[in-house]
Amino acid sequence: MPQLIYRLSEINASHVAEAGGKGASLGELIQAKAPVPPGFVVSSCAFREYFFQGEPKRAVVDVIQRLNTNQLSLAQARAEIQSCLEEVCFPEPLEVAVRQATDEMQLKRVSVRSSATCEDSATSAWAGQLETWLDVSPDEITKRIRDCWLSLFSESALAYGATHGYASGEIAVAVVIQQMVASEISGIGFSVHPVTQEPDIQLIEACLGLGEAIVSGRIVPDQFIVERDSFQILESVIGEQKEALWLGDGNTKPVWQELDGRGSQPKISTSQVTEYAGILARLHDHYGHPIDTEWAIENGNFQILQARPITTLAAEYDQSLFDQSLEWHFCVRRPFFLLAASILPYWMDARHADHTLGTHLNEALLIQDETGMMNLFSSQKSADEFLDRIGYLFQNDRDEIIRILRYGLGIYAQGPAVIEQGVNGFADLTELEDFFADVAQHTTVFPAWLLTYIELHQIDDPEVRSLAEQIRSHSLYPVIERKLLQPLAKQTAERLGFSQPDRACDLVLWSELKQGLVTRELLETRLQSIDSGERYIFQLLEGQESFHLVSQTGYLLTRLAKQRQSLPVGDSNELTGQAAWPGIFRGRARVVLSLDSQGFTVQADEVLVSIQSNPALLPLMKTCGAIVTDDGGIACHAAILARELKKPTLIGTGRATKMIQDGDLIEVDTYAQVVRILESTQ
Repeated sequence: MPQLIYRLSEINASHVAEAGGKGASLGELIQAKAPVPPGFVVSSCAFREYFFQGEPKRAVVDVIQRLNTNQLSLAQARAEIQSCLEEVCFPEPLEVAVRQATDEMQLKRVSVRSSATCEDSATSAWAGQLETWLDVSPDEITKRIRDCWLSLFSESALAYGATHGYASGEIAVAVVIQQMVASEISGIGFSVHPVTQEPDIQLIEACLGLGEAIVSGRIVPDQFIVERDSFQILESVIGEQKEALWLGDGNTKPVWQELDGRGSQPKISTSQVTEYAGILARLHDHYGHPIDTEWAIENGNFQILQARPITTLAAEYDQSLFDQSLEWHFCVRRPFFLLAASILPYWMDARHADHTLGTHLNEALLIQDETGMMNLFSSQKSADEFLDRIGYLFQNDRDEIIRILRYGLGIYAQGPAVIEQGVNGFADLTELEDFFADVAQHTTVFPAWLLTYIELHQIDDPEVRSLAEQIRSHSLYPVIERKLLQPLAKQTAERLGFSQPDRACDLVLWSELKQGLVTRELLETRLQSIDSGERYIFQLLEGQESFHLVSQTGYLLTRLAKQRQSLPVGDSNELTGQAAWPGIFRGRARVVLSLDSQGFTVQADEVLVSIQSNPALLPLMKTCGAIVTDDGGIACHAAILARELKKPTLIGTGRATKMIQDGDLIEVDTYAQVVRILESTQ
């Protein structure tokens, strides 16, 4: 006879198959000596033995197979499954076992929470897909257990399960019954920042009432950025909470209630933030990996309600992929392939830059984002020195500015003929590199930074501005790439017998070509990595290169921008928010004011704009290109699901659905933490 009931104190993280992700995690929390409300788990065996077996299981499997082959809609699948299972009675042996456990633990009011056997794993969180019931009396527990079982087959859960490849026989539902915590204050805590992925930074959020308010995305919670080792609060933002979720008398679902001025005050004290940061660090060490926790405060004491792995961190999140001691200055974002990108630092190095630039900009960091675009950073120190050099020329040698600009115009007159000769028109790759540097410094770097200086210091010099703008209105780069760099990489790859020589320019560094280090094995290995979705990070520092292909880079761009918190609104056509998943996406807005997806469709080239997140919107979130919400914090459903779906997402904008109209052309830029309205339909 399988074991039907487990006390939480009897289980640990190894009991996922029996207790589900939530139940096993609660047991592990008790093993870690965390303050956890007492309770027990109705095991997954009970689900399989008494509810999901025999003819009902066979009928459900058939429905899911037809759903997965697009023979049924989600609504049709849910209806058929409900019909299959509605006649299955709650088993008497389990009812007796539940009543006995409730009495022995003296549980008066409880929460009844679904705990899927694939939930809260290292790869999927099942955020909000399954059912939870609160403030349940003992005589209602069995009814709510059945409701939790059935929630595995809701439309949103079916859609989520399909996304993660779970067939019906591979998942079951345990149910956690736990002493109810009447939360005065609730929140979440990440032991590693889930967006910037800084390994030494914790993120703690807090709200009044029940924590479901945070994950619902309907409110903007208080947020605290804490250094893990010292527990020092580095940053804090007090959310303007206008409403809260409270349990009303006799309700098993919380009710939204408007707040008075309390919502604009800090929800927890500094000492409480520090106390929870200590708990969070201890739990991180116990689990041995980054965790996402839920907590509540009752009668002044913390209660830990859940802990799960953070499912979306890059494999390399805690590695030193570049020198972080420098203050990096963002320069440009351009569609350069790897070969073209890797030569950029050499255009501004000690050998080339003295005469024109007057200083070296040879500390360079290049990060490819998820769109394939290259993001170039130089050190802030070098950038400041170069701007100082331009200032010196304006004050002491304006003629030199004019000379440099006219030389740049001359390059446009002579450059095309030089380029047209192709690679064979140069004696060697050093001479070709010198040509690149000449073009770059005089037609891009100097005039671009000159215009930047003019804007910063409001310089009134029409002649200089006109010459600089005239140069910047041209570009030799496309023809350089087409006539010089791509043929050079292709010829090398063909000579080596590489299978896809046309793609070689995406796979090699300039230094490797110049030094004859490119091999067929190198090309094949990098092609495989890039085809699997990896992106590059390239650094040149003091003449030393470092190169990495990694699973994610967006978090590094967010980290470099120091964007842990939301920024103030600076433009009437811009909304600021908080990045839940990094990226840049441009598309037409699809404004959805409903909390479910019924009757709505969103295309892959559209941006889903909604008031808040809700698991029922998952079908739309799966198909859209990016996501924007009015409300929400870093732990709301939109944030969690966006991180799993890896779609650019900005949450907590406050007024996206008011400012953005259906069909507006918008750009979601999580690195700048803004949504830009580029074209209005009105």
